[in-house]
Amino acid sequence: MNLDQQFKWVCQLDENNYFLCMTKADLDPLENATRYLIPRGAVEAPEPKLKKGYASRWSGSAWEYVEDHRGKIVFDKKTGEQLTHHELGTLPEAVTTIPPIPYSKWSESKNTWVELSNADELRLMDRRIAAGSLSRNQFLTGIEISRGENKGNLLEIVERELVGTHLIKVRNAINEASELSLINDDIWKFLTQTLNMQIDKLFEFWEEAKEIH
Repeated sequence: MNLDQQFKWVCQLDENNYFLCMTKADLDPLENATRYLIPRGAVEAPEPKLKKGYASRWSGSAWEYVEDHRGKIVFDKKTGEQLTHHELGTLPEAVTTIPPIPYSKWSESKNTWVELSNADELRLMDRRIAAGSLSRNQFLTGIEISRGENKGNLLEIVERELVGTHLIKVRNAINEASELSLINDDIWKFLTQTLNMQIDKLFEFWEEAKEIH
């Protein structure tokens, strides 16, 4: 008997009948070399053709090809969260392979991410948050250096230009607060509206004031 008759190649499947690899089926020594011992989970079938992006599944009589996106990076359409896909088959409707852009939401009609109507406001708020805080001394010293207005001058402006709770909150911040932050709407409005500081200049001032000791 020739060596190549001692075994034959068969297709090893996983528990869901997807092709894994080719494996050997040896002759059964107890059957006088009349049949082969087919390994558990294997089938006698021709090796499936490789098809990029697809997995081969045995139907019982032929090979079927199923989309294979395992390991692909996808994004949740609701949250934009990045995920790794692990299942065979078509991608769920809830995800996309298109990376989201900042401050956007998914549009089914356009099949892409579209910028939110308030994206500019969100960007600005993120800048305000990222700016961090200044000590009251850093804030007052920075204002005096950049604008020539000391604490007394600022309080005069506050009393003259502001009213109600806005006046009280800004005055108390200047007089008593240990730290000041741009996410405080009263401070933000005072700087941008009352003192008319341009937004980009305000952020520059804020970073420079952080260096004051």
